[in-house]
Amino acid sequence: MLLRLERNGKLITLRTPPLALGGEAYLYAVDGDDSIIAKVYHKPTPERGDKLAAMIANPPLDPMAGSGHVSIAWPIDRLFSYEDEPRCLGFIMPRIPHTHSIFEYYNPKTRRQLCPLFHYRYLIRTARNLASAFNALHATGYVVGDVNESNILVSESALVTLVDTDSFQVPLGATTFRCPVGKPEFTPPELQNVRFREIDRTPEHDAFGLAVMIFLLLMEGTHPFAGRVVGDEEMLPLGDRIALNYYPYSISRSVPYEPMPTAPPIGVMHPDVRAMMRQCFEVGHTNPSLRPHAATWQQVLDLAESNLRLCRANTQHFYRFGLGTCPWCERMAMLGGWDPFPSRKAVKRGEHLQPVITRPIGMLVIDPYGNTPPTVEKTPQKQPEPTPQS
Repeated sequence: MLLRLERNGKLITLRTPPLALGGEAYLYAVDGDDSIIAKVYHKPTPERGDKLAAMIANPPLDPMAGSGHVSIAWPIDRLFSYEDEPRCLGFIMPRIPHTHSIFEYYNPKTRRQLCPLFHYRYLIRTARNLASAFNALHATGYVVGDVNESNILVSESALVTLVDTDSFQVPLGATTFRCPVGKPEFTPPELQNVRFREIDRTPEHDAFGLAVMIFLLLMEGTHPFAGRVVGDEEMLPLGDRIALNYYPYSISRSVPYEPMPTAPPIGVMHPDVRAMMRQCFEVGHTNPSLRPHAATWQQVLDLAESNLRLCRANTQHFYRFGLGTCPWCERMAMLGGWDPFPSRKAVKRGEHLQPVITRPIGMLVIDPYGNTPPTVEKTPQKQPEPTPQS
């Protein structure tokens, strides 16, 4: 497929078949340039073209630009037909190699297969780098809107990249190009069951989704509103629990849910991080302006990372000062020997590739990481230790 770049009129050839097919567009590699990728819409519209033009003219300051990493995959140039058709068909953006969905890192089952030496310190650094990217966007007036695991890529060195940026909310003078989509699991209570095409998002809305993502990273893939019903209450979808403020870790009110028996104890998180979660999910439930901003998350997560110590039994177990014993060793015992952060020796022996074994917990028989992960394309046979970067 031959298309034309807007800025210099250069013709580029898109490789077929496409790399990926989404609900709104195809993604293509570009002949002769592996540093970029092309997104071509199924149904191009003038509004999409105008939004892209506004984004290209006003890019945010990428906090990782000085290190050569792209943390916000922003549109670079618009694409048109090579026949000089005036309609914008899509755009090119940076290609981000050697990354995977953030889901594959916060989910212990896929993390053990993909990058088994990615331990708790790297998860905290991932959360910190994610907050940095959000902060950069908000500083320029942009809002992510559709916070979800599919739009965040992570490298083995804990670097983060936000993708699908053309779905972000973009201001342009008196006009706002809204973000029309969102997932209930990452949507704040005041926007549950709201038509996104009809509202303007704010950084306070993003702050809720960011806190959910950080919770998932630091709590072994457990959603902050996931829980087990107490008493005769009906099991509600996550979106409804968010709307009703059924935060099972609440210390100020009684809710009809308790933490999942397979979740790590909330105490694995630094006290200041736990306080931030309460500030977001409880105090911020009725007053969104009080939710912690991305810049505050950066500071607190830096503190949390500096407050880690090493386990004597397994140097892949990082845990916070103030805990008498290693919570990951205790968790491994609770899971029947299944270690969320396997040792170097265990990885060398290939034990990290062993399947999860279901075991009884209380009155339940549970696969501790039973949510179905996406397919892992390949499992590296030799895993170098990643180096976290900021």
